[in-house]
Amino acid sequence: MTTYSTPAPVAPKQVLVLVYDSFAEFEVSVLLTVLSGGRHQVTTCALGPDPVTSTGGLRVLPDAVVADLDPMAYDALVVPGGEASGLLGSPSLRRLVQALDRDGRLLAAICGGPAVLGDAGVLDGRTFTAALGPADPAWPGVAGRGRRLPELLVSDGHVVTATGSSYLAFAEEVLRCLDGRPEAEPLTYFREPSPG
Repeated sequence: MTTYSTPAPVAPKQVLVLVYDSFAEFEVSVLLTVLSGGRHQVTTCALGPDPVTSTGGLRVLPDAVVADLDPMAYDALVVPGGEASGLLGSPSLRRLVQALDRDGRLLAAICGGPAVLGDAGVLDGRTFTAALGPADPAWPGVAGRGRRLPELLVSDGHVVTATGSSYLAFAEEVLRCLDGRPEAEPLTYFREPSPG
């Protein structure tokens, strides 16, 4: 299997991935595969210590509980989509997101994940996208927040948002941000068919 590497030395980054019941693992699977083959360290976190089950039935035991995290020990937070309404209103999650935002750390959310960012107030004054509509239980997280664009991927400073079907573009943008290489196309391997 081909692994992702950067030609220029990049300091390893500490990346948090929020997991919760119904999180859409396929939206972050390529990103996690590339991160695990690179120099960055991934830590899964959840609101509690118990295993969570993804939308595809994958059971994940989180590495850490959100309330126990030191935000300044991490360089990025990735929020997969799923039915995220159960995350809204969590004081510890709001504090984590707000602390990362204040320090300019990467905040990346896909599909319904931007509701978590909106719930913490970090979409205010920013452009974003999301795969959420008024009928979605997590809609209150983004309703009236920032300026939603009808785009597949939106980067606004250190905040990256995408629709669920844009998971490859999302992964690539997250990698560009982590590695400080805006010109890179790090996922060519996943976008082009391999010869027989």
